[in-house]
Amino acid sequence: MRKLFYIILITICCSYFWACDDNDNFSSDSKLKLEFSTSSVQFDTVFSSIGSTTRQFKIFNRNNNSLTIQSIELVNASVSGFRINIDGQRGTSFSDVPILRNDSLFAFVEVTVNPKTNSQTIIKDSIRFVTNGNTQYVHLEAIGQDVYIWKGKTIATDTTLTNKKPFLIYDSLVVKEGVTLNVKEGTKFFFRRNASLIIHGTLNAQGTTNQPIVLRGDRFDNIEGDISYNNVSGQWDGIYFSSSSYNNYLKNFNTRNATNGMIFLESQPTIKKASLINTVVQNNSENGVLAINCDIDAQNCLFVNSKGAALELNGGKYSFLHCTIANYYAWSPRQKEALIIKNTLGLSKALPLSQCDIINSIIYGSVSNEINLSGTNTVPFVYQFTNCLVKSPQTIDPQFANTIWNEDPLFRNLNYEGNYVFDFQLEPSSPAINKADKTFSIKAPFDLIGRSRLSDSNPDIGCYEWVAN
Repeated sequence: MRKLFYIILITICCSYFWACDDNDNFSSDSKLKLEFSTSSVQFDTVFSSIGSTTRQFKIFNRNNNSLTIQSIELVNASVSGFRINIDGQRGTSFSDVPILRNDSLFAFVEVTVNPKTNSQTIIKDSIRFVTNGNTQYVHLEAIGQDVYIWKGKTIATDTTLTNKKPFLIYDSLVVKEGVTLNVKEGTKFFFRRNASLIIHGTLNAQGTTNQPIVLRGDRFDNIEGDISYNNVSGQWDGIYFSSSSYNNYLKNFNTRNATNGMIFLESQPTIKKASLINTVVQNNSENGVLAINCDIDAQNCLFVNSKGAALELNGGKYSFLHCTIANYYAWSPRQKEALIIKNTLGLSKALPLSQCDIINSIIYGSVSNEINLSGTNTVPFVYQFTNCLVKSPQTIDPQFANTIWNEDPLFRNLNYEGNYVFDFQLEPSSPAINKADKTFSIKAPFDLIGRSRLSDSNPDIGCYEWVAN
């Protein structure tokens, strides 16, 4: 019923604007022109065959006389892929459109990309308005991108994906048990709402510093103002490594704005679950990285900004070297500390923690205590922090060696502009600079973006090495 109501309302409005009283004072004075709420309508990346979101602008007659717009025309409608709707009427050209004095019309614009566009291409067109002999334009521009569209896709044999075109994932992308999915540098995955990547086999994803592998939501427009959907959490479901998945290797791998960044389900810690090198997991509406009874090692990783923990480890065996674990999640109230280490699952199940080494790493965030160490004394609970900067009540526990307590690491940008942009590189006066233990840094000689750690007498704590400009 509501939909029918709006259809009737639009029909009435259109009839009003397009069929005016003959007694209205319509002027043909060439000095009278239209005005527009914008001179150009721009779209961010639009995928082939999918179509864009709708943009709108307003056409104003700010004169004291009514006008007749002699023509409104989409200039290159046959080739550009743009579509327009003028105050409820669809088409590519319109004639003798009345616009009353001191009134306005709505214009709506959409675009669909030619599926033959393999690389990003700028698509342009214009809407031409002719009024009383005056020609005016509103310019249209979109970035078009062709993609492979996969809906409920299952990888059933060993497969290698390259960066020829991005992959747009609907529902899920599943790797079967016993199957290896190899992903080459520069490959991009865009996930529709609630879509997920589920690994029952093995994921071998090796990007490079200059061409990382990227997984993110499929929205490229802004949610409002200058806040990009790329900075909005919960845009897709996330990545799940099932209990049968082992020997995963992720390098220069960047995932963002999911509900759950990475979930490693309960496994056998006697077999390597995953190696994470130069991996970024950020801006998730629930969990960042959650591991249950796994064997995982990580170097130069950035785990940041989740409603839940940025990193939560429940039993197993772990090593984290030169990582930045920080939580300034801003989309809703936070629920957990940045880092959680436990030897239990839930309230009753004990999971031995045989090793958990946190070395040359930052653990910080927006609440007073960013570390949760809890569990049972019925099974091993072995952890060690070495040369870390942490935000937590200070302790003389020998499991914290050479610790910098509660000193602001001075990250470069913590949403200072209110657009949910964060930069966890260090400012020049950061207390983390030159405070790492170089004997461990030899195992990770380059930082997250490829800068050398070994050129200084002492490297910096965290995943980023500060270098003077």
